[in-house]
Amino acid sequence: MQEEAPVLSSNSTKGEASLSPEQKRELVQRVVNSESFRRAAAMRAFLVFIADHAILGRAERLKEQTIGTEVLGRKPNYNPADDNIVRVRAHELRGRLERYFASEGLEERVVITIPRGSYVPEFVPRVSVSADSPADAQLSRPLTMTQALPAKRELKFAWRRWLFLAACLLVAITASVLLTRHEMGEEVRSGAGLPDGAIRDFWSQFFSNPNEGLKVVYSDPSFALWQDLNNQTLGLGDYLNRTYLNEQGNKFFNVAMRRVTSPADLEISVRLATLAAEYQSRETPVFARDASSDFFHRGNVVLIGSHRSNPWVEVYEPALNFQLEQNPQSGAPEFVDRSPRAGEAREYAIPAMFDTQRMKEKAYTSYGVIALLKGCGDHGLTVLLDGLNAQATQAAGDMITDPLRLETLLNSIGHKPGSTVAPFEALIQVTSLPGGYDNPRVIAYRLRTAESCAGD
Repeated sequence: MQEEAPVLSSNSTKGEASLSPEQKRELVQRVVNSESFRRAAAMRAFLVFIADHAILGRAERLKEQTIGTEVLGRKPNYNPADDNIVRVRAHELRGRLERYFASEGLEERVVITIPRGSYVPEFVPRVSVSADSPADAQLSRPLTMTQALPAKRELKFAWRRWLFLAACLLVAITASVLLTRHEMGEEVRSGAGLPDGAIRDFWSQFFSNPNEGLKVVYSDPSFALWQDLNNQTLGLGDYLNRTYLNEQGNKFFNVAMRRVTSPADLEISVRLATLAAEYQSRETPVFARDASSDFFHRGNVVLIGSHRSNPWVEVYEPALNFQLEQNPQSGAPEFVDRSPRAGEAREYAIPAMFDTQRMKEKAYTSYGVIALLKGCGDHGLTVLLDGLNAQATQAAGDMITDPLRLETLLNSIGHKPGSTVAPFEALIQVTSLPGGYDNPRVIAYRLRTAESCAGD
């Protein structure tokens, strides 16, 4: 049986429609964590990307070319006229949103819609038409988001009134968002309104100079796939000089050249952009293939992925205690504890079949590493986020951007609340589930000395 789209209810109030930016993000999180989106990583990334840009007042960036490049892994110069992937995905996203708000999200007072011909999401209250008049009585059937006009001509005036009210509502929402952004700016300039608690302890040192911003280098999964297909392990030098692309008879050339973005990387990047905005700063996301050594000479950097998918991590690995390697027998990735302490294992791995065959239908234990490193001289701070699979990488990103999870992480490594977080490494364990993860926790960590420099 086909599910009905959400009913619009006239009982919504202005307060419910004008959600705060944080309430909108919470609504988006409920949607992407739902059953309707559980197995659709691309849809989750698509929605998070456009919602955060809309909330931050950057709707002008939500163009087909930008979404295709930054969300769906298309080349920067691809032609949307020849490749309609964004339109196809947007159509699928609209359908999933309708299903969510008609089922799991039936109790939500505000629904998310994406108007046809636009990629800017709208947060619209449920509206139903009362049956106080004969004409209105004919609207007792639910109005769906896919039904643009009533079938009967006598309802056209009622429909026009609804459109007028909806337009007024959208103006009110827009004004509310702009006012909120203005007030946030005033709070920051007056020294108030900045994040506190664990977020402040960890991130304030990254934004001591808001004009410097935060650089985020996300991974190149195609490079990792090329190594798997060719049974090779390449380093940063091979990645930079591109000699692996010139091998005679290279039948996987097209694989290596694809600019593919991991949904986990994208979600982490969007969260970091939101965090930077709270400090009135900015985030600069860069594809690993587009980064250069100059990129790391000044400022603060977040590196997402392992050295197999983000070779720039190789620069920092010699100083790490928890290092990513490949099991010589199974070929599966594993973290090696170079100096195990009491109760710690030497190796932390996932079964080879889960890595090579991508068997995500079963729950299993996976691992990730979070490292906060300080460079020497004019080098700034660096965060490394790495996981043995996408779920572990996502967990690592969530643990440094979610206030409660970050607080748990810092408590686990003995951090004193109210002080600046010192450099550290943390090995985390998660239960990897189909389309997500559960129970992330720190199982081993190392505190780094002030003299310990990285990336030099």
